[in-house]
Amino acid sequence: MMKVSELRGLRDVVDYYAERGEVVEIEREVDSECELPGIISALNSLPRTPGVLFKNVKGYSFPAAACILSERDRTCEVLGLPSSPLEFKEAFIKITEHPIPPVRVDRGPCKEKIYRNGFDALKIVPSIKATPDDGGKYFQPIVITKNPETGIQNMAMNRAMLLQDNTVVLNVRNETGVGQDFRKCKKDGKPFEVALVIGAPLEMYISAATKLALGQDEMGLAGALRGKPVELVKCETIDVEVPAEAGFVLEGVAEPPYELGGEGPWPEFLTYLSIPQQKPLVKIKALTLREDALGYAVVAGTKENYNLRISNDVAFYKFVKALEPNFVIDATLTHGTAHWHHGIIQVRKDDYDFEGLQVHVAMAAFGFSVYLETITIVDEDVNILDMNEIDWAVTTRCNPSEQIHIIREVKTHRNNPIAGARELLDGSFVGKAKMIIDATVPWKFKHLKQGTKLALFERARFQKVDLKEYLSPHDYRRWIKR
Repeated sequence: MMKVSELRGLRDVVDYYAERGEVVEIEREVDSECELPGIISALNSLPRTPGVLFKNVKGYSFPAAACILSERDRTCEVLGLPSSPLEFKEAFIKITEHPIPPVRVDRGPCKEKIYRNGFDALKIVPSIKATPDDGGKYFQPIVITKNPETGIQNMAMNRAMLLQDNTVVLNVRNETGVGQDFRKCKKDGKPFEVALVIGAPLEMYISAATKLALGQDEMGLAGALRGKPVELVKCETIDVEVPAEAGFVLEGVAEPPYELGGEGPWPEFLTYLSIPQQKPLVKIKALTLREDALGYAVVAGTKENYNLRISNDVAFYKFVKALEPNFVIDATLTHGTAHWHHGIIQVRKDDYDFEGLQVHVAMAAFGFSVYLETITIVDEDVNILDMNEIDWAVTTRCNPSEQIHIIREVKTHRNNPIAGARELLDGSFVGKAKMIIDATVPWKFKHLKQGTKLALFERARFQKVDLKEYLSPHDYRRWIKR
């Protein structure tokens, strides 16, 4: 059987997992407004979420897929990387250090059908309305733009709200490479050209969501993940190059004076509805697609939504580890905040001289991202991937009057409503206090004992046993080897 990285196109990946019993196919007609996203949400609430193929999406000739990346093991397999969390991070870092630049080709599957005139892209390409309260229907595309000064392309994931007459409102964010390209075009009075790519190979979605330094081409990362260059083709009407294997490519332009439109609300990754904003209108000039194209839908707050940003976890680990490599053991961003708002740092404080260094590292870690709002520091015996363990450490090792540090009123992102509410209420800047929770054992208590051989803050030690020696073969198979 072929490896996932050897497959070409999204449909091949969906077929691969379908053959392994990892995809459910829904034959009945499903409405893309609320019903389809509701199914995705329900599937993601299962202990293990299958991929899903919607074969009959109401109002569209093309099917749509979802949830392939909802499970971590499938996500790691798609990327060709180990599933062990620490090994995954180290392997991903090595991959980013050796990008494979894309290559240009004359044609590809995404050009099997070309529409320039007399088409309505918004009725051809599957889109979704996630909740009844959304501002409209949305695409969730990979967005590709080109820096007008350097010619370097940027790739990101930005939602696009459908209006009418082949027009969308694109959620461009200033802090991203795509946002920088838009600002440069505005400064020079040039058209802002943008390709909206839907149904691309899944490693490209993750590459697009990866936090790279400005000026780095995410296509190089996608090439490194697949072990070979991504093939790009030139768009029909704009100076942008897109993956030849893409399902749909919508070619758009925001012309001076860059008219804005209302965008939102839309459920963000923290599962709250976004605060509506004014964002640039993009007019779709052309549509190209492959004959077997698949739409791809991602619903906020699902396991897939979080796994798409799994590389944020890698970048945070790399950033924090570099601060004090002999002191920091591991670091992660919590799943519950979609790998953005809460960071956990594991340290080894095995010498008096290290006391206080944990707080210094935590303060420096806030420089990773404006999204980051809380940092919890734990000792080496705490599993940073288990929130029960984190809660245990905070409860038993943190004296709030001494070990919680508040940084008052710092900029963050409006996606978090406790910060965004200020903007709505009185026009204040989008910000809130940030917090460091030091849940490490204070050095002065490190070796304190209470009438036993164990230090006071060491866990009780239970006898190691092999359950196979105690359980019947039937019970062992049922409970241990399932």
